[in-house]
Amino acid sequence: MVNAAILMLHDPDGEPVCNVAFDLSADQLAAAAHAAAEVRTERHRGATLGTDDVLAMRELTSVVDELSGYAEEAGHTTLTMPLARMAALHDALDEWLATRGERGWLREADEVAHPLVAALVGPLGALRADAVRATLAAHAESAGG
Repeated sequence: MVNAAILMLHDPDGEPVCNVAFDLSADQLAAAAHAAAEVRTERHRGATLGTDDVLAMRELTSVVDELSGYAEEAGHTTLTMPLARMAALHDALDEWLATRGERGWLREADEVAHPLVAALVGPLGALRADAVRATLAAHAESAGG
């Protein structure tokens, strides 16, 4: 992940909105799409879904679809997404790494994705933390604090 940026915007009511942007290689896109898709399936397989669960699954499905679409083009891309969507991606990648570590073995596709996902989680976490701080500061500033 390179060229990380925090993009503070304002909605029509003047409220601050945070988007994040970062570049991923084709291999990173494919690995992240693979990991997020696996987590989506594992989280929701056989579960009775409430409204919040359905919304979380839809958000993660959107992330997977976006990453998969770019990965199929086999090129590098700049992703720009709302902070909440990037947080869903980060959470899914972190969960995927944790579950693979607990399981103690990897399938062939997981072996390819694992080092790439492991390298993404830290920088995504740092970007997430910086974006949350920027959002909180922007909200405090807009409230006159």
